[in-house]
Amino acid sequence: MSEELQENAEVQTEEVQAGESEQPQEVTQERPDWLPEKFERPEELANSYHELEREFYKRKEELRNQIVGELNEEATSSAPISPADYELNFNAPEGVEYSVADDDPMVDWFRATAHSYGLSQEEFDGLMNEYIQVDATRGPDWNVESEALGEYADKRLERADSWAHQNLSEDAYEVFANIPASAGMVKLFEELMELNGQPQFNMTSDTEFQEVLSKDDLRAMQNDPKYWKEKDPAFIQKVRQGFHQYSRRNG
Repeated sequence: MSEELQENAEVQTEEVQAGESEQPQEVTQERPDWLPEKFERPEELANSYHELEREFYKRKEELRNQIVGELNEEATSSAPISPADYELNFNAPEGVEYSVADDDPMVDWFRATAHSYGLSQEEFDGLMNEYIQVDATRGPDWNVESEALGEYADKRLERADSWAHQNLSEDAYEVFANIPASAGMVKLFEELMELNGQPQFNMTSDTEFQEVLSKDDLRAMQNDPKYWKEKDPAFIQKVRQGFHQYSRRNG
């Protein structure tokens, strides 16, 4: 029995040895001749290259930011401290009367925009002059023109537009509609309206329009039965307002 155990033990020992001998041997890779001396393996060279590449792009971005910052600083160095420090200097086109207030919202916008781009005072002047050359030739400013027409300027403009729309051809009205609104244009059309039988403009309130009546017209109205016989309140009021307006016009 002991001999069998010994034989089994010898057999197992031989199998283990055989198994160990069958395991793959670790292959030692030869160092390439082209590999720099400070690297033992090609993998080390590759890792070093990738690290160098990351460092290069990092430094490139830092350098770009530095250059951009220096350019921006140089560009804004000639700008005033604040937008409000830009002086308003401009030359109106020859033969054109043009004015703009220093606190005009459009001027404030130009100042803020110029400052954001770092423009100098000279560059701001050039920008404003370019704008004004265009703006001054666009036509009259109705806010200014309306002052020459008095309190009911908008009503007078609306009346002229309404008459033109009703009495002009479609093509003629299109031309009229593209004429810049001005006091002179309104007065011109009021004269044309009178020549075509329309009464003079005469507002008695913000909403009520009354034709201008002559003294003879008013005398004729007093002889009308609606005035002296029927005593029509509205007709009588119209005559009274007519005399009142006549007195104001003729002192």
